Amino acid sequence: MKPVLRVRLAALPFALAAAYPCVSAHAQGVPALEAITVTEERGVATPLVQKSTAGSRLELTPFETPASLAIVTGELIRALGTTSVIDAKTLAPGMSSANSPGNGGNVLSARGFTGVNSVKQLYNGLELSNAGGVVSFPFDPWNVERIEALYGPASVLYGAGSIGGAVNVVSKRPNPTESSHEVGLGVGGDNSWHRALSSTGPLGHGFSYRVDLSHRSSDNWVDRGESETLAASASLRYDVSPQLNFILAADYGRQKPMHYLGTPVFNGAPVAGTETKNYNIADSDLYFQDRWVTLDTQWQPSADVSVHNTLYSLEHNRRYRDVTVFTYLPATSAVRRTSYRDISYSRQTQEGINTYAKFQGRLGGMKNQFLAGFQLERSYYDRFDNNRGGSSTVDAFNPVPGRYRDAWQGESIPMYYLDLERTGVFFENHLTLSERWSVVAGLRHDRYSTEREDRQSNKITNGKVSGTSASLGVVFNPVPDVALYGQVATAQDPVTSLASIGANQHGFGLSAGRQVEVGLKQSLWGGRFDWTLAAYHLVKKDLLTANLANPTLQEQVGQQSSRGIEASASTRLGAWRLEINGTLLDPKFDDFSAQVGGAARQLAGNVPMTVPKRSANLAAFWNFAPDWSARTALQYVGQRYVNNTNTASLPSYTVVNAGINWRATKGMTLDLRLDNVFDKSYATQGSEVQWILGRPRTLWLTGVYAF
Repeated sequence: MKPVLRVRLAALPFALAAAYPCVSAHAQGVPALEAITVTEERGVATPLVQKSTAGSRLELTPFETPASLAIVTGELIRALGTTSVIDAKTLAPGMSSANSPGNGGNVLSARGFTGVNSVKQLYNGLELSNAGGVVSFPFDPWNVERIEALYGPASVLYGAGSIGGAVNVVSKRPNPTESSHEVGLGVGGDNSWHRALSSTGPLGHGFSYRVDLSHRSSDNWVDRGESETLAASASLRYDVSPQLNFILAADYGRQKPMHYLGTPVFNGAPVAGTETKNYNIADSDLYFQDRWVTLDTQWQPSADVSVHNTLYSLEHNRRYRDVTVFTYLPATSAVRRTSYRDISYSRQTQEGINTYAKFQGRLGGMKNQFLAGFQLERSYYDRFDNNRGGSSTVDAFNPVPGRYRDAWQGESIPMYYLDLERTGVFFENHLTLSERWSVVAGLRHDRYSTEREDRQSNKITNGKVSGTSASLGVVFNPVPDVALYGQVATAQDPVTSLASIGANQHGFGLSAGRQVEVGLKQSLWGGRFDWTLAAYHLVKKDLLTANLANPTLQEQVGQQSSRGIEASASTRLGAWRLEINGTLLDPKFDDFSAQVGGAARQLAGNVPMTVPKRSANLAAFWNFAPDWSARTALQYVGQRYVNNTNTASLPSYTVVNAGINWRATKGMTLDLRLDNVFDKSYATQGSEVQWILGRPRTLWLTGVYAF
């Protein structure tokens, strides 16, 4: 094993932080939100003209960025009563959920590509390397300031693993100028509860703070479906001077999702009478725990130069003990349970530094912004696992859950330890050619090295991969409120999670991708109406598939592509507010030879798994009286295939939510919400034999007191 190198934040003196300064681009605190009141007002600060880090670290607005961006504001998330971060992310155009309890409940599809190795999930610009393809944090929207989505290749910003896009959750930060506090309480169907509080403000002598706590629990709609989550965040800001500040932040997340892994299906639908049954074992266990500590520093030695640094230490633990596959047997009205899983210990730590400097000046007489930076990171992953096996049969309508060892003696053993090192350098440039023309370019190179120790054979394997990503885009403003743009961008995806790569996969390189995109963004009526339109063609090469001569081996072959159109519109007129977006997508395999039923089969033309070809969101708000507002929200997700042969699929669905909000007093708001108004039965994820069903109709009453 290589010697262990760790970054200990507690032991780092201020001198080191000053030498490598950095901060989140949005470190300014955000006052507590009160009830949403939509008014007709000129000069509204819409997301199109707000600075964002989604498409560039240069803090360009979406209007200045030659790429598709979406910003889901915390205001909108709370106005809709959204209770999870994954649901908030799917409010963005073309983002659809592919989550399940097994993958951490935080997986997305975007532009025809699915999974945490193709659509990055970030928190304040950082990601936990997804060992095993699992991302579980963040999950609670209580502390979310906004969610930013960059569509298409994002490797030029974040490195390998973002061909489909990247989604960044930005948390609230301390407010150094004003104190504010919030207390929230909510109750819903199935004995669901939400308890939360927030507090922020100045402490004096340059210090300010923020604390957020959120606890959720529910019995849920299936037997033995109890769940519980706790999210806690605390941050301390120190303004040494107007040019230098530090933010030390600690985030903690604990999740115990309901131990529901699916409902059996037969003839393309759930078996009637089984929708609320839980076929998991009695001693099942499912648990995620995350700890994040970051030190952000921002130093601005002059008006034209700023230096940013983030030191971070992340830790993730998870536990699985369950049976995962349920197959309905119609002849006996029984369910056969197979694939007993026991992961008793799965711990990952990740530590690193991300530093960059920004410069403003003139280039050939033209205004220019330039950025250069580097990232050093090390991840350690220790996994105890079992060999899947075991089988049991239970009555489909009155299942006796039994226990793990009744059907399978194969419990977890030490499997492997993996050390992942990453070195990255990146550059960005924004050149303003004239009042109408500008060019944005980016370049990034990353090198990854892995050392994997098999705990059973004591065999050590090593691997190295590297990749270079680039982007070049042009923005044309024919009039001040219109932006036309075009961009070419490249990216790389790993064939599997580099933080948990198998010994037989070290020889594979990164899968290359390339996108061409054109689009339009416009703001009208003083910011009361915004709309965007984008068209793109995205191609990914070197897919991982079974060797045609020997299915036990894998090789990189083939190509996958997608063409699509995305559109969004937002309007604020008088007492009305409307948010709408949608996507039309043509995803397919262009060249994909696979082993199907023991024979080679070309899957060209087929649609990749879990990718909807159509999706849309609609949210409407109406201020029908002083201090009163009503709303309705609609989400449509198209058909998704559950295998690459396209022989089985999840049906499309439309879910409608509605609510009414009353500002009872200056600081108190009450909200009555009905989710899934028409009690639609729908599948959020699934396979050929079982579907994970969404929440049925549920009534919620929540109150927030701000002071």
